[in-house]
Amino acid sequence: MISNSSGPPTFKRQKFLLTFIKSAGGTLSYMDFQKLLFLYLQRTNDSCYEFVPYLYGCYSFQAAQDIETLSAMGWLDKKDESIRLLDSRVPSGADDFFLESFQDEYRNIRGNALVRHVYREFPYYAINSKIAGELMNSDELAVIKQKKTNLKKDAAVVFTIGYEGLSLEKYLNILIQNDVRVLCDVRNNPISRKFGFSKDMLSHAVTKIGIDYVHVPELGIVSDKRKHLSANADYDSLFEEYGKQFPARKSFIDALFSIYMGKKRIALTCFEHDPAHCHRHVLSDYMAAKYHVKVAHL
Repeated sequence: MISNSSGPPTFKRQKFLLTFIKSAGGTLSYMDFQKLLFLYLQRTNDSCYEFVPYLYGCYSFQAAQDIETLSAMGWLDKKDESIRLLDSRVPSGADDFFLESFQDEYRNIRGNALVRHVYREFPYYAINSKIAGELMNSDELAVIKQKKTNLKKDAAVVFTIGYEGLSLEKYLNILIQNDVRVLCDVRNNPISRKFGFSKDMLSHAVTKIGIDYVHVPELGIVSDKRKHLSANADYDSLFEEYGKQFPARKSFIDALFSIYMGKKRIALTCFEHDPAHCHRHVLSDYMAAKYHVKVAHL
């Protein structure tokens, strides 16, 4: 029976996780869970969870958070790097036949053997691994190293990126694949209701994949000024006012340019998907005019 359960899971993807763990025998190490989930979703082309090349290979922040949520609800017991299902009567969340076939295929592949399999088949997800050197042979390591080398770019660029409509994993992969070296958060208030994009988690995630994080709230716009924006004229008025404040914010803009000069590829980030509706385009346009930098909107 479920102990201290607060009811059924809220999201379909959480129901799927329970079905997935049940089909794997009810208990998985945390490492095996992430790797098997990744392989299954690659096989089915399902994007309910996305992954990034993290410290031990493919990793889904959202899946990790859902495991925490399901543990708090009493569906799972998570301790000592393992996940155990507490009740087999889980709500249906997957194609049982296909899932069982998948689990049968991987039933006896666990631990290092499973990690090696994922690294061989999907070397991109091993580029930030701390353990690849211990597990892979020289030829396999060369493939992983080449994947990482291929991501490196020479051109110096000031990118801008909004996280609206993106999962944390998709957002991080965009940064990685464009060789962004410093993420410059130009939100005045770096709190978000969207999973993964408040300052603490975002800064933690990017630094773990080798990207520096800086927050420059002085180059943001206070939330109150963004209320009641609808027509283009409203945005034009707001951004005109914002641009007029640049002389008073010169030291902070100069600091961004200094970071750019040192790292060559930086990204200014805020919420809006369309840079035309975000103050970051005003800032990047100013930097292009003043410092003659190349700007690209991701």
